[in-house]
Amino acid sequence: MARNPKNIFLQAYDDHAEAIYRHCYFRVYSKARAEDLMQEAFTKLWVYMSDGKEIENIRALLYKIATNLIIDESRKKKEAELDAMLENDQIAEPSYAGHKDIARNTLLANIKEQMADLEEDERTLLTLRYFDDLDPKEIAEIMNITANNVSVKLNRAMQSLKKLL
Repeated sequence: MARNPKNIFLQAYDDHAEAIYRHCYFRVYSKARAEDLMQEAFTKLWVYMSDGKEIENIRALLYKIATNLIIDESRKKKEAELDAMLENDQIAEPSYAGHKDIARNTLLANIKEQMADLEEDERTLLTLRYFDDLDPKEIAEIMNITANNVSVKLNRAMQSLKKLL
């Protein structure tokens, strides 16, 4: 018996909303904008599901939708300067609660600052792999490339980031 699309959608929201928010946050560095993008991604998923289209991997589709929304937004307007965000102390990890680990936050801030100097594709790959913890197969689905190509590009992106650090 096929499950109700509404129940499938609600389960997908429960399972993936926090991860999609975190993905968006680490791409746009704005809590409010990340929330908006996450909601928009789920809205697009609902429309897709309402049209009766089959979905093999909801998680991968959500990341693909969110990534495309972020790319579209970056094309429409210039990203905010990372330095300004650091000055306004908006760079703290969104899900991090409790006392601050200064060394960890400093390292994260340094990595994020250097990631801003990478190409868009490199930033996307590193975010999907290391912040969102997606495997190369899922990243390949999201970016419409092969898993082998993902691995090669991830290796190159890491080398670029190491040079910057």
